[in-house]
Amino acid sequence: MSGESQKMDCADTKVKKPEVIFKKRKCHQSNRKRRRSNDESSSEDETIVVERKMKELKNNPLIQKTVKRGMKKIVDASVDGDGDDEDDDDQDKVTVSYKSKKDIQPEGPRDQGATAILEIETQVDRDAQAIFENSLKINKELKGKADDKIYRGMANYTQFYEKRDTAQGNASSGMVRKGPIRAPANLRATVRWDYQQDICKDYKETGFCGFGDSCKFLHDRSDYKSGWQLEREMAEGTYDGENSDDGKYEIDSDESKLPFKCFICRGSFVNPVVTKCEHYFCEKCALGHFKKSTRCYSCNAQTHGIFNSAKDLITKLSGNKASKECNSDSSS
Repeated sequence: MSGESQKMDCADTKVKKPEVIFKKRKCHQSNRKRRRSNDESSSEDETIVVERKMKELKNNPLIQKTVKRGMKKIVDASVDGDGDDEDDDDQDKVTVSYKSKKDIQPEGPRDQGATAILEIETQVDRDAQAIFENSLKINKELKGKADDKIYRGMANYTQFYEKRDTAQGNASSGMVRKGPIRAPANLRATVRWDYQQDICKDYKETGFCGFGDSCKFLHDRSDYKSGWQLEREMAEGTYDGENSDDGKYEIDSDESKLPFKCFICRGSFVNPVVTKCEHYFCEKCALGHFKKSTRCYSCNAQTHGIFNSAKDLITKLSGNKASKECNSDSSS
């Protein structure tokens, strides 16, 4: 028996161990959809409140932005609603109120400045006239008294020759005194210094303007001199020397609109030429400008480098020269 039992034990030890297999089950999408629909149906009964918090607006001058329409609606709704303490604080930050003066009178002086005086001059109690009046008053008080050794200023020394209130005595009243005169304070002067005389410089110097009648400046060729220039000519004896010719301003029947000076160099014509747009230049000036630009100097029209000889202008200049020589011979 012992031998058989040992054989059975050996047979049991040689039996194979069972193998275990784990199988992973796949989830069906249909089940997932059903569960999701069930969840959604259950959540329909619940109420969800979505709060949209606004950022606090800080007053920063370096940051500028526009408010969107949605944000603006939210702000308006918050203002129209009951609101909390925070909303009231926000309104207090923005709201500006002014207390009325309860006065129907306009701002400023009641007379609208009709009685205002000029306040840019020296004060009336400190100007030269006031100093002179004060010195006369002190001299009258100290007349016939001993010197009290008190210094009263440079203008208040004792004067043994009493000055009268006249022009010879440097009167203190009115406009008869010499020295600084007190300016009237009730006059209001509007002064415009005309440094720009609004005269067309091109027309004055050359007799031609590219703008024509549409020029906003005055087409005046008159020559005005200053007072010191007229006085100098009178002293030198040359006054009215150039204007002594009676026929200088006579207009001839064949007078045309031809200029008598070049528009570029602003001097007398030397070998004048004319462009297709009928603008006259010196030959040297026209060629010099053509190197920079092929367009006309006056009207900016295309010239294509075509410069014709200005025969009519040459004839006029030669006639003027001949008439001047005849006048000089007759005068000599």
